[in-house]
Amino acid sequence: MATERSRHFRIERLSPGVYAAVARDGGAGVCNAGIVDLGSETLVFDTMVTPGAGADLARAAERATGHRPSWVVNSHWHGDHIWGNSSFVGSHIVSSRTVRANIRSLSRRQFESDRRAMRVELRGLDRPGSPYAVRDRPAIRGWFEGVVATPRSFRIVPPDVTFDDGLVLEGTRRSVELWTYGGGHSPSDVFAYLPEERTVFGGDLVPYRIHPSVGDGWPSRWVGILDRISRLRIEQIVPGHGVPAPRAAIAETRGYLVELERIVRRAAAARLSDRDLRETPVPSKYRDWGFSVMFADNLSRVRRLVRARSG
Repeated sequence: MATERSRHFRIERLSPGVYAAVARDGGAGVCNAGIVDLGSETLVFDTMVTPGAGADLARAAERATGHRPSWVVNSHWHGDHIWGNSSFVGSHIVSSRTVRANIRSLSRRQFESDRRAMRVELRGLDRPGSPYAVRDRPAIRGWFEGVVATPRSFRIVPPDVTFDDGLVLEGTRRSVELWTYGGGHSPSDVFAYLPEERTVFGGDLVPYRIHPSVGDGWPSRWVGILDRISRLRIEQIVPGHGVPAPRAAIAETRGYLVELERIVRRAAAARLSDRDLRETPVPSKYRDWGFSVMFADNLSRVRRLVRARSG
């Protein structure tokens, strides 16, 4: 049983040898991670947003399984899932070829941009008119402070093992299937499937009762990916954000993405301006979901995509 205590995450045992590292509000983990005992080797899925959180995760993985991580999987290129890579010295980092290319071309620029913007956002986080819901602010603060405190010189480490569509890692205790069905949330989204445990580590393809971000994505493609994942034998999902969830999380995320396009098409029929669209209230079924600050940007992204398809 994992005993590592970290301010960045808590460890939840999902089944013998399989754990979720669930990000704590206020810490600099931000995304959830997975720890899987393959037998003679250990796999970690996603490495969180800072090298400090990644170092805690590496120690937690070793304590849980008795082995330092041999394999690290990156679900996609966004920094909150991969900037802890540098803390896994000696591990093979694996993902799709597209994820590797995106990390190499985009990640340093994202880090520099985020670091500047987050420093400014922190100053206004609790002021009147802040766009961040009160309940989300502890998580936002931990995230932003973690990135701002990360030295500019830290190493961004891309995958050194890549695949096109899928890769199976065969262990003496269990196997893990790594798949990408293309890009939905990002240009390439990788998930891990444990067939015997009927468990998926979904990255940001499947957040749980957290507003997904579609800023770099394509909701229509994303829906198709979720439909394919739903055909797998799944009982539990470790989402990229939110608590471990039943398979119903797939349908909930799908419904949200479909609703975004429905709202945008209704707005087009009513000839709403971009500003009026962004002021659309969050539908009641999603009002209790975290990170509601994403909603307006999601609507704007979907409108741009719809216009591009129509034009």
